[in-house]
Amino acid sequence: MHLVGKCPPTPAELDDAADRGFDSVELHLRPPDLDDVAATAAIVEQSPVSAASVHTLHACPDEPEPFRRSDALAEHLDAYLVVHSQYAQHTHTDQLDSYDFAAPCGYENNPGASQFSLATLLLDRGHDLVLDTAHLFMSEPAYLDSLSALLENYGDQIQVVHFTDGTALADGLAFGDGDIPL
Repeated sequence: MHLVGKCPPTPAELDDAADRGFDSVELHLRPPDLDDVAATAAIVEQSPVSAASVHTLHACPDEPEPFRRSDALAEHLDAYLVVHSQYAQHTHTDQLDSYDFAAPCGYENNPGASQFSLATLLLDRGHDLVLDTAHLFMSEPAYLDSLSALLENYGDQIQVVHFTDGTALADGLAFGDGDIPL
């Protein structure tokens, strides 16, 4: 298992991640980070941490450029692409697949996406899942049973886990700030 931090690709944030003890991070992108993919890649390459994964922008699924640029950055950095947007549901997977991502990638589960939905729309169709524990907690009343079933039945299709705390209404909380039995 490889534990990574998450931060924007700025020198200060990357240095802070290293100071917190991380060797690598998931890049949380903002629109300016993709204006010049090569420049953003250079910032990361010159930092004390590497990029394990690159999280796509929260863009509309019918806007291919942010997804393609996120993919280009992930490919340049030899990182895993986390395909996720608050504007896209798992029913948009075929549209997103049409962008022909070059980097290895997986689709992050959205809040509200049940275990059944994830299996039907992603996993049983051969896609990887980026499993966000807080999003699953928000979606499943039997959270631990669903988490166990996903890991047991599809563990080889889960390359990245976003391991955060959450409540029924909030995700991405620090450990101990939510209600998830971590």
